[in-house]
Amino acid sequence: MLIAEELLLVGTAPDGRNLLGTQRQIVVAGALLTELVLRERLDVDDRSRLRMVAGGTIGEPLLDDALVRFGERQGKKPKDVLGSIGRKVEKPVFESLVRRELVRPEPVRALGMTWMTRWPVLEGGPRDTIVADLLRVVCRMEEPNSRTGALVSLLQAVDALPRVLPKEMRPGVPNRDVRRRGKEITKGRWASEAVVKAVQEATAATMAAVGAATAASSSS
Repeated sequence: MLIAEELLLVGTAPDGRNLLGTQRQIVVAGALLTELVLRERLDVDDRSRLRMVAGGTIGEPLLDDALVRFGERQGKKPKDVLGSIGRKVEKPVFESLVRRELVRPEPVRALGMTWMTRWPVLEGGPRDTIVADLLRVVCRMEEPNSRTGALVSLLQAVDALPRVLPKEMRPGVPNRDVRRRGKEITKGRWASEAVVKAVQEATAATMAAVGAATAASSSS
């Protein structure tokens, strides 16, 4: 599975609840960018701007699509494009998990309208395996590799680690220690650290815009 697929799988509770929060689209785009950086197809230069390293087909439809989308925005800062790209790529990543028979779409309807879609987990084995890998890394039983390190870093970016690894799975390890470990793992991982910073900046910008719109609406 791609990092983005693993991220959405562990970021979705077995009953379909979203554990990644309101910035799920941004962090999914960040996961695709991380994979493209790790595969040396994209880079983030010393000015914190996107740079294409190598084009061509990768052979993974999700990554091929993401490479085109990020490539079209070459020269821009990742934080400025993650939101718009995330809105386009989140559903295809979920649909890939549906084809793998790992989740299913469950429209949430009210008043004759579909308000949102939940994605209940159909096959818990793969999700449980990834969560167990993350738990060993966070609880210092195992050193992270490039994939578990990237996943931890991306979950840390949206403060989702304590939700993905609930307290009953880690007795004696409080949330503050989980977050501290997440920061340790992120630091020094160039690809993850650069993308995590972009995810956090994009998230902050989105929340600021929402706050401003809410304030404007309240005062009118």
